[in-house]
Amino acid sequence: MTDGDDFVSSPPLTELAQQMVYERTRPRSRKPNGFKKSEIPGNICSARTLDRIESGTYRGMSLGKILELLDFYGTEHRRIEQIKRLVKAAKADDWCSVYSDVADDKGWFYQQREDAATDLFFHSCFALPSLIQGEAYYERIVDTSEVRVAEVDSNQDASFRMERRRRWIASERPAQLLIHEAALTIDLGPKADEILADLRKMVALPFADVRVIPFKVGRYDLMGYTLRLLEFEGGEESILQVESPRGSGLIAAGSTQGKFFIDAYKRASVKSIAAEEFLA
Repeated sequence: MTDGDDFVSSPPLTELAQQMVYERTRPRSRKPNGFKKSEIPGNICSARTLDRIESGTYRGMSLGKILELLDFYGTEHRRIEQIKRLVKAAKADDWCSVYSDVADDKGWFYQQREDAATDLFFHSCFALPSLIQGEAYYERIVDTSEVRVAEVDSNQDASFRMERRRRWIASERPAQLLIHEAALTIDLGPKADEILADLRKMVALPFADVRVIPFKVGRYDLMGYTLRLLEFEGGEESILQVESPRGSGLIAAGSTQGKFFIDAYKRASVKSIAAEEFLA
């Protein structure tokens, strides 16, 4: 796990680059391989500018230039609005605070980054980490929740979570998931056996390192926090999403706060035991 010291490009700038490459190369009618760079009219964008946009090294690009390219690509309106917000975040001095506005768009930005991450680290104190929740566990959450979050946030419904889990499993990307013992000793309801059977399947995945922090550890720095840490190849800065009773948000991994949470995660991991051992 890195500490985010190899920063090359901000996450929104990198994500913008990936989205612009996708829009140019996506299959379309009569052009199954998309556009070649040489086919982009020079009056819209020079080859040098296009290279800088698609490599994630052009923080000073204009929104007008991006919109011209998207118009040429025939991008749908919904994606144009999302990409416009990425441009705003990529150009901001404090990208992290602006980027959080994009992430709040029904989780679109966070999900894009999670799907692109090469390594995933999760911590959850009182519930199973969302990435490995099964349908029976989600039903238990709904049945014991008086506020129906799913009615106002589509990211909270079962189909969204199951599809997200399916994509992760298909990708076989390494993930470490720390769970406090409280999440497994709380009443799991009438489908407890089904929930635990599903969890054992997750634990058995060769790329999933699921670990439990026992009660005997006592208090530790991450207690009460839900944490998602995403790491990327190529020196791109890690992303931290943190939730606590005080609120939630995205934290720059290289910041003082970010380093605190990363160090706290490492210390908690050392105190944990393999879930296989706990569930035996």
